Amino acid sequence: METKLKRLLISVLAIVLISGCVKQIAHEETRQHSLRENASLQLTEEGRQLLSEGKPDHAIRALEQAISLNPDNGRCYYYLAEAWLQKDNISQARQFNNLAENYLKKDKGWKTRVADHCLLYTSDA
Repeated sequence: METKLKRLLISVLAIVLISGCVKQIAHEETRQHSLRENASLQLTEEGRQLLSEGKPDHAIRALEQAISLNPDNGRCYYYLAEAWLQKDNISQARQFNNLAENYLKKDKGWKTRVADHCLLYTSDA
């Protein structure tokens, strides 16, 4: 009987330890995800600033880095579309604008901005 009690106690302790480790791993993954999102947003802002300075090539590099950190960053695709517009590459701009439209469809303000970009493509097509 005492042996069964020891086994039960050891099993319970093992489960508690494992669940604690799983929670710690999940917390760490969430923290790293958040750091990647923040870095992506900073690079997106850098890209936006470079676009406003008329430096689309530099902006494209920064924005591509932002996407590599967070591929769900819809604003990044929007600014990539804008960068390719500045370089007069309508086809590339249209592709990135389509991605922006997909990722930003739930945000009314950005949805309008993306739709405005679409007007630029149809007038130049």
